[in-house]
Amino acid sequence: MHPLSTASATSFLFTLLLFFHLTASLPSNGASNLSNGNQNFSCGDLTNITYPFTGGLRPSHCGPPEFHLWCSDNLMTTTLTVNSRPYTVTQVNQTSQTLRLSLLGLYDYSPCIHPFNTTTFDNSSFTLVPNHSTLSLFYGCENLGDSVMENSKFPCGWPGYSEEGFFMIGDHVPGPAFMDKCQTSFKVPILRSQEQQLRDEGSSLLVEVLKEGFDVSYSNARPYCGTGSSRFGGGRKIAIGE
Repeated sequence: MHPLSTASATSFLFTLLLFFHLTASLPSNGASNLSNGNQNFSCGDLTNITYPFTGGLRPSHCGPPEFHLWCSDNLMTTTLTVNSRPYTVTQVNQTSQTLRLSLLGLYDYSPCIHPFNTTTFDNSSFTLVPNHSTLSLFYGCENLGDSVMENSKFPCGWPGYSEEGFFMIGDHVPGPAFMDKCQTSFKVPILRSQEQQLRDEGSSLLVEVLKEGFDVSYSNARPYCGTGSSRFGGGRKIAIGE
């Protein structure tokens, strides 16, 4: 066997080093992203949540940005932000493509939760399921007297203040003269199945009803695809119609 010449040995070593360099520099994102894309989101009672949602082990490129879920530090509470407002996600039904949401911050058992704005899902990927009623909440009210039902009132002041709050069910809004008695108000959907019980029991049930939340559908969400798989993998993802 003839020994390799110096030139041949140098060429062989160069080829070998180039091979190792290319192997090491090949992007691992494809395999890694594909693996992560097959992961499910789980947090507390919510488990095995898949496309179009992301969050947790599911990277953000595996679904539209508005479907990103956040798991709290104690790994028990899931939140979703819609139109810049965070909601607590209590249920996900991937068969009917619906979510149950409630206002964030209702866990001190106080109906005094202002300030909020009227809940709306305009210009979002979510729509209210038609199983809800409208609940109007009024805060910073004075001298209500007999103008509203007694069981709809609740105290909402501090020592030395006598401000009250109250609720109304339905889309009817009191006139301007009545509204002058209150500082602020907003509307939020509630489950229609709880409407009559809230009417009967009044403000003592208010926080429980608000915590139960309301349902939204995401069945009209725009498809999300890209250079890789339509649901998983690397590549830039784009929303159809972008």
